Amino acid sequence: MVKDTIPRLQQLVPHMLDQLKNLREGATFEEVRLSYIATVDRLVSQGQGRRTASRVNDNEAYWSPAADVLQEAIRLGFVRHQPLPSARRYLDSYRDRRFELTNLGFEVSELAQNDVSGFFDRLADAITHAHPYFKQFLLLLTEAPLICPEISEGEIEDGRKQRRTTDDWARWAAERINAGRDKELVTVAAVKREMRLFVNRRFGVRPVEKPTSKALAEVLNDAFAATAVRARGVPMGAMELQILRAWGSQLRLLDQSRHVPNHEGSNLVWIASDVERAGEQLRIIRRRVADLGSAVARSVVEAYRRQSASDASNLAAPYLPIYRVRAEAAFECGVTRGLVDIVLEKLANGDFPELGVQVWLHLGRGDQPPPSEPIFRRAGTRRYQITITTKKEPES
Repeated sequence: MVKDTIPRLQQLVPHMLDQLKNLREGATFEEVRLSYIATVDRLVSQGQGRRTASRVNDNEAYWSPAADVLQEAIRLGFVRHQPLPSARRYLDSYRDRRFELTNLGFEVSELAQNDVSGFFDRLADAITHAHPYFKQFLLLLTEAPLICPEISEGEIEDGRKQRRTTDDWARWAAERINAGRDKELVTVAAVKREMRLFVNRRFGVRPVEKPTSKALAEVLNDAFAATAVRARGVPMGAMELQILRAWGSQLRLLDQSRHVPNHEGSNLVWIASDVERAGEQLRIIRRRVADLGSAVARSVVEAYRRQSASDASNLAAPYLPIYRVRAEAAFECGVTRGLVDIVLEKLANGDFPELGVQVWLHLGRGDQPPPSEPIFRRAGTRRYQITITTKKEPES
């Protein structure tokens, strides 16, 4: 496979959406930089991003990622080719340079203005064509979900107290990567080699100071993720994998969760779209509520009942975390958690009467989702817990 250059832009999709609107009449590099900052502010206010501390003056902030967005737009064929600043010291000479859309860019910009769903489809096609890694990643997921073991800072601390060795953690990760496989996908020795490579690269062979539990957890998780994806035949690193997962989630082509039952201790990544090969090209169709709503609703009810069976409250209809029920239903149906949220709202409104249930979504107090799981909102209000009861037939 030809080496693919993946820009380090985890929020590529929302930035591309905003910049294509901004570039309809053409824009200078300075205007693009300011538009990039405005998008960052919007994402932060919506809880979908974070603002990084700038090490430069305000008039230079975010110049590099703004250049990356333009470079990617050029690569995708949306913006006419223009040189871009390669270092901050050249920024002033590029501020007034104008960038304009191509004919394809105008078409996609029109979708960004009036048909966001269509925009996602066109952007997905362009990214898949331009990035071999993204294409291979989607094909990998159509074969089977990707299992990336993840260890927490607390587990590292406990492991240190229990004197767990590198072999112990390598065995722990290999068991999860190989879960559900008829034959071994990766060996303990292979995981161990990747762990040593990542640890030595981050901390050195014999570090003077012992790495913190947080730092060690981060580097081991990167090693596990890289091992998992390379074992499936896609030779990318942890950073590329992290970025491509973000792009796929933003395009609603795939989803991921750390809370799918029977996969505890792993981030599970699954395809959430239909992917068809046509020679060297891929045809991608996102899965929609109109087609899968009933199946997802049934899966929500079944997931709730399965998880209720192991609940310790002894209630007939226990209060369960929405994010856990949602993760199981999304994975089982091969859809995004966002699509399940739409179905949850419909269930709570009394749709799908054929299921014979009443769904209640509660504010709750003790089941706020972890940072990796989106908060369910109903009419702008957060909901954390779910109960499902059998709907009683009205007396005649």
